[in-house]
Amino acid sequence: MDILRQQATDSVGEGTGFKPFWNETPIKTYLFDAFSILLPAGEQFVISVVESAALRLPQTSTLANDSRRFVAEERAHQRAHRLYNQQLEKQGFEISQYELAIAKDLDTLQSKWSPAAQVALAAAFEHITAVVSQVALRNGGLLSAEPSTQTRLWRWHCQEEVAHQHVTTDLLRALKIPYWQRIGCYLAASTLLTFDVLRHMRGFARLDVARGRVSATQVRRSTARLLLHDGTNLLAMSVGWAGYFLPLKARIPNCQ
Repeated sequence: MDILRQQATDSVGEGTGFKPFWNETPIKTYLFDAFSILLPAGEQFVISVVESAALRLPQTSTLANDSRRFVAEERAHQRAHRLYNQQLEKQGFEISQYELAIAKDLDTLQSKWSPAAQVALAAAFEHITAVVSQVALRNGGLLSAEPSTQTRLWRWHCQEEVAHQHVTTDLLRALKIPYWQRIGCYLAASTLLTFDVLRHMRGFARLDVARGRVSATQVRRSTARLLLHDGTNLLAMSVGWAGYFLPLKARIPNCQ
């Protein structure tokens, strides 16, 4: 996995083969590109929360070791998506403006929310990310099977997200975060992520239509295709999302 991580980050940094509509259609490309905008600041928030929470654990415990491994993987994701976003910036999108706004919002949130609420929010973000990752990786999923710089990066990232998502869930259990707080933060995270992703996708589409890179009709058709052709994927994502409402000791449904 270390070799794959290095190949993924190096290839994005080089910018070679960075295809504009790499994920089959404009709207599915915008979906993943919009998520990438969230990741440098989002990963930093999760890293900070997990590091702080892990200090409250016995440092020789399995969960403390898992937390350190988790942080190392998240730092690699953060670096890779900073490079990825630089490539989006080169395509003419105002990525830096989006990233600054997200970082500011998360900094404000972190300064006002309690440590327990921050752990609950970090776990919520990680669950949503893992659900999207599972649907991306499934056969016929949201991620294109055609090899490219972007698909190589996303497959590596999604695989690690699915594999280490249990760490924040284990922290919730270890720190005895109450159910009401876990679900309240989950609803807040779902709302924030949905709003930001849709906002960024809309910004991508408007700019591409304005500069003639794609027509408004193509955007509408690719949106309809996502809703109809990928209905099974969206249903799988909904099931995985709803699984978070189960008690922590219960098995959360797998989307694969």
